Amino acid sequence: MPLMGSLYVGTSGLQTSQNALNTTAHNLSNMDTQGYVRQQVLESDKIYNTIKAASAVTSSQQIGLGVTYSRVRQVRDYFLDQSFRRESGRSAFYDESYNALTEVEDLLDELNDDASFNKAMTNFWSTIEELSKTPDDTTIQRMIVQNAQSFLTNAQQVYQGLVDYQNELNAHIKDKVEEINNIGHRIYKLNEKIRGVEVGGIETANDLRDERNKALDDLAGMANISYSEDIFGSVKVQVEGVDFVAGDTVYEMNVVQDTDTGFYIPYWEIAAIPVEDTNKAGENVYTAPDGGLIDITSARVFNMKAMISSEKNTDVGQLRAMLYIRGDKVADYTDIPVKPEPPKESDYATAAEFAEAKDRYLADCDRYEVDAAYYNQTINQSICMNIEAEFDQLIHNVVTTVNKIFADVSDPVSGYMCDDDGSPLQLFKKVASDGYTYDSVNKKWDYNEENTSDDFHSETLYSIPNLMVNPTLIREAGKMSFKLPDGTVDYETAAKLIEGFDAKIYVLNPNVTTKCSINTYYSNLVSQVANSGSVYKNISASQQATVESIDHSREQVVGVSSDEELTNMIKFQNAYNASSRYINVISEMLEHIIMSLA
Repeated sequence: MPLMGSLYVGTSGLQTSQNALNTTAHNLSNMDTQGYVRQQVLESDKIYNTIKAASAVTSSQQIGLGVTYSRVRQVRDYFLDQSFRRESGRSAFYDESYNALTEVEDLLDELNDDASFNKAMTNFWSTIEELSKTPDDTTIQRMIVQNAQSFLTNAQQVYQGLVDYQNELNAHIKDKVEEINNIGHRIYKLNEKIRGVEVGGIETANDLRDERNKALDDLAGMANISYSEDIFGSVKVQVEGVDFVAGDTVYEMNVVQDTDTGFYIPYWEIAAIPVEDTNKAGENVYTAPDGGLIDITSARVFNMKAMISSEKNTDVGQLRAMLYIRGDKVADYTDIPVKPEPPKESDYATAAEFAEAKDRYLADCDRYEVDAAYYNQTINQSICMNIEAEFDQLIHNVVTTVNKIFADVSDPVSGYMCDDDGSPLQLFKKVASDGYTYDSVNKKWDYNEENTSDDFHSETLYSIPNLMVNPTLIREAGKMSFKLPDGTVDYETAAKLIEGFDAKIYVLNPNVTTKCSINTYYSNLVSQVANSGSVYKNISASQQATVESIDHSREQVVGVSSDEELTNMIKFQNAYNASSRYINVISEMLEHIIMSLA
């Protein structure tokens, strides 16, 4: 090669080594930058000049033109990225669930002995025990009313706390949907920038790719995602199996608000169908953010009746967890189906009556199976709804047990255990409707059956929001005189209150087979919450360990090692010095030749 041409070889070494040193310095300066992936220099030889073409005997004679800075690539492992994002989404799901159970434990306030619901219920029970000893003691009767008020007030505080937590989650759900959309637009903009840089095929937009990968990591924690990169460097993203970022479009999520519950429902805007008929009503027809009606039957982001399963990936993403925890309504005791008891032949006067009772029992069993399936698909999978329903069931059992015992002994003729209007005396009354109405034809008081025909019947229920202590008893506790018309003390009714609280005839939900009494119901409920919290805590800890293990493996690939980079710096520095000395040698040779010929 001519000596002048050899200078170009040396120059290529200087330039390539300098660029490699710059890349090494870039790696070192970003060691602590979140989401940064180390960059690796790829060097290659330049084209060769052919001096003599190959003949049949000898190979071609070629002269190399030096080295070139081929490209800088990111060092990533695609499969580790996929595993990290899937498991981080699953970890976020169980973290959110565990945090919810921790919140529920705080609402139950078991650590605050002086103001907890458990303390109020214990006091109420203790007063009933004292009443059984001296039923006609007016002091004990006043204490019954006072402790009933404390019991109900604490119950309403716990229940309202659960409802408030649902509403808080509801607000976060809307914010989370907006955050997901913002990440989608950020990925879309980064796709555009990356295509702009890499369109010539010369440069690789590594820093922009780092930013996009960080956005994918963030998105993976919020929802179940899948993604792929096309030949132009753009990433196509799917969320819950539906296109989210594709081509030149971001298919946004949005939320509609249920008019009855106020709860937000995420849906895909592109899949919602406008409804022209304003009179049309249905389960999936809602008012869109722009004011029009839309049908979201096929546009819902999540199928909330899908069972939580790792196998089906229905336990991935913080947004899904928040929706499951919140549920789709405020639950009450009617959401827990009660298994019917088979009739006893001895309870019926004729065979025909017993046969009719058996037919009713079989029909009730069929309805129970349907209701139990609904419970497991919806209520049981929601932490808030399940606790609300079970807790409300406890209060309902207490209220109806006490009221029924009083009603069974009420005597409208003598006025024993009767209210001012002559109706059976109730310790707890409904706020929005009456428990008893007077049948003027038959001249008797009839118990008002609770209407459970639809999802919004709170005004007819003995449910926590619709309860109060009887104002008559607040004014005059002596209405519960416990003195029969003949003047004797009614020890039997007081004893029935004890039996009612001790009877083991209740279950928390259809999946629990062990029966409990009113006295043990609450401790069983608290134990269930504690056990569920322990399970979610263990799963959460296990998932965090899995994520940390994958992240550690990923860091070994993508992380910057100062020792390795310093080694590369020395290597490239020596290469730079070698190229510099090479140029000096060529320069001296040229000077010698020129001076010799002069």
